[in-house]
Amino acid sequence: MKQIEDNGIIEKDGDGYVVKVQGKPYVAKIAGVFCENPGAPEAEQVHCKRFARKRIYLAGQYQQAVHEVLKGNDVVVLGMNGYSSLNDEQCRAWGVQPGAYEAACEGILKSVCRSLVETFPGIDLRFADGASNVGVDAVLLKVARDLNRPHLGHSCPKFMFYVEDDDSPVYVAETQQAYADAFIDSLHVLIAANGRMQAFEHDIDAVFKKLKHLIPVNVLKSISTTGGPPAIGPSGKIEDAVAAFEQRVHMAAQALYSGRDPYRNMVSHVSESTTAIVRTLISPARAFGNV
Repeated sequence: MKQIEDNGIIEKDGDGYVVKVQGKPYVAKIAGVFCENPGAPEAEQVHCKRFARKRIYLAGQYQQAVHEVLKGNDVVVLGMNGYSSLNDEQCRAWGVQPGAYEAACEGILKSVCRSLVETFPGIDLRFADGASNVGVDAVLLKVARDLNRPHLGHSCPKFMFYVEDDDSPVYVAETQQAYADAFIDSLHVLIAANGRMQAFEHDIDAVFKKLKHLIPVNVLKSISTTGGPPAIGPSGKIEDAVAAFEQRVHMAAQALYSGRDPYRNMVSHVSESTTAIVRTLISPARAFGNV
């Protein structure tokens, strides 16, 4: 069945759910994953992961998920995309310490949230995330937990293998494209923090198809000792989505990365930009009552 090969499937399993994918043996290394037909050829092996605790919304339940998790009075939903992983070799080549990218993204998000809460007392901040416990998604999950704010995960069956079986809610679309569309639909402001092709497509969709607010920031460039990764890699594929934006969408942003502390300049820029955007999204009383 092509669906299980391309995107995986999710099925009810007693009081929980099980996700299955065929022909992707690399998921066997993930905790909690098992093979239901280990004697089959590798291309035909079906790997599975069960979810007993997770609050899961299936395809067709997206509006219910949004209503139950992301709706309220003066709610603003923030999202961030970027790299799902940077290995030690990439970090060395791009002039950043392992873990620095994730820590920098966390710093940006928390600074933005502090600025919004201080500027608009009583604002209801929530998050849209990619649900997986890796890279930028893990940063979003951590910030949501640290700030005790509601968040809605977005995924598809083949990516659910990277999702923890906890009590956080997640909407599971049938395909990767449907998951990406739902993620963008859920948020008001997207902070684009580097990333590769999928992040680049998210950015384009967010602005030109979904009419969302996008703040692209070259996090790696701001913390790198070598300038960060190239926009386009040797194979001609996008290596850094935001760097590609900077090269081809001509914005007056280079001043952000000059001076003694470019990361601090960038954090200030993102916080100020988000505050200005949010003022147009919330009630007038809250938008202008604390100026």
